[in-house]
Amino acid sequence: MKKLFLVVVVVVGLAVWWFKRTPPRDPHYDAAACVAVDVMGKAAPDTDSAFLNKIRTVIDNENSDYSVSKVKFSESVAMVSIKRYQSLSSGQKAIAGQNLDSCINVMAAGPSDKANQQTNL
Repeated sequence: MKKLFLVVVVVVGLAVWWFKRTPPRDPHYDAAACVAVDVMGKAAPDTDSAFLNKIRTVIDNENSDYSVSKVKFSESVAMVSIKRYQSLSSGQKAIAGQNLDSCINVMAAGPSDKANQQTNL
């Protein structure tokens, strides 16, 4: 009986972990977040839902225009990129706002990379 209880607890724990885990970061969505900020309006949207809608628009436009392999939009993966952008320092956001390439480099380095806070890229 104890073994059965232990097995059930382990299975339930693994199931909870599996369904609550953060999805992996997708650089494609980081680039879409950069387009949403740099191309669609020089400032990050005020709310997560507005940011999410801009990323969805970027992905939809990419899929409808020139993409050979379509990207399936995932709200949870988009939220990972939104949180990554929001966690950048103000200096990193200033660099990211310069142009699309700078933004992609800043997003790739991430918020914890102190070397990315230099002003000359």
